Amino acid sequence: MRSNFAAAFCLLATPALAHVTITPTAAPPGTRVNAQFRIGHGCGATAPVSTALQVEIPLLLTGVEPVAPPGWEVTVVRAGNRVSAVTWKGGEVKEGQVMQFPLSFTVPKSGSDTLAFPAVQFCGAQKSEWTQLPGGRAKLEKPAPLLTLAAANAPSAAAALTVSAGWFRALPANIPAGGYFTLRNGGKDKVVLTGAESPGCGMLMVHRSSSGNGMASMGHVPSLDVPAGGSVSFSPNGYHLMCMEPKAQIKPGNTVPVTLLFQGGAKVTADFAVRNAAGR
Repeated sequence: MRSNFAAAFCLLATPALAHVTITPTAAPPGTRVNAQFRIGHGCGATAPVSTALQVEIPLLLTGVEPVAPPGWEVTVVRAGNRVSAVTWKGGEVKEGQVMQFPLSFTVPKSGSDTLAFPAVQFCGAQKSEWTQLPGGRAKLEKPAPLLTLAAANAPSAAAALTVSAGWFRALPANIPAGGYFTLRNGGKDKVVLTGAESPGCGMLMVHRSSSGNGMASMGHVPSLDVPAGGSVSFSPNGYHLMCMEPKAQIKPGNTVPVTLLFQGGAKVTADFAVRNAAGR
């Protein structure tokens, strides 16, 4: 049997983990959003360096203003008076690095509950299309970044949520660290976990490990329901956090803050202990 370390390395080496994500993942209707699109991997083993990102802009967004990170340039495509697509190019995101591409916009006061930003990641002559939209039971292999519009309910939702037994497993050679904890919802309504962030991680995502037919796999989880009065355990063989590009804080013996993000704007911050590869 392979060790947890070896299994984690093999899973992380697969192209299926090359996500394009958006932060935040939720915003109140009618507000101004300062978003970040993030790339954490290349397009696969034969094209590990990302060289451009193209993002389609939803029809109802207004005041779209992209920003070019240092070393990159940004171009926009217009359809009449609106921005229909944005492309960042000219730089490089190497395998294991994280790059953020800023984009500000105003979301509509009414309309669709979810806004999709289909994205195409270019790695030289190769590309990876992140354009799949939710629907049906099929697992999305290449999900488009999604922004949920929901009225802010942060104070009431956050007050009913507790995070316990949080910890990261630190691995050598800057390999992504897994994060584990228990999330309890003591409120009368379900909550929806949409993401996480931490100053100890270049990018922090919710993932889920699974196995079938003798094969192990791991995939990004864009949202996770926590029922009223219920809890969800994040463990090595199930739901967990994936800390991409771990910073110096991810060192055994340290503690780092983690903020969980919920639909509607609620946030809960807790300290996570950092343990070694053996979980001690």
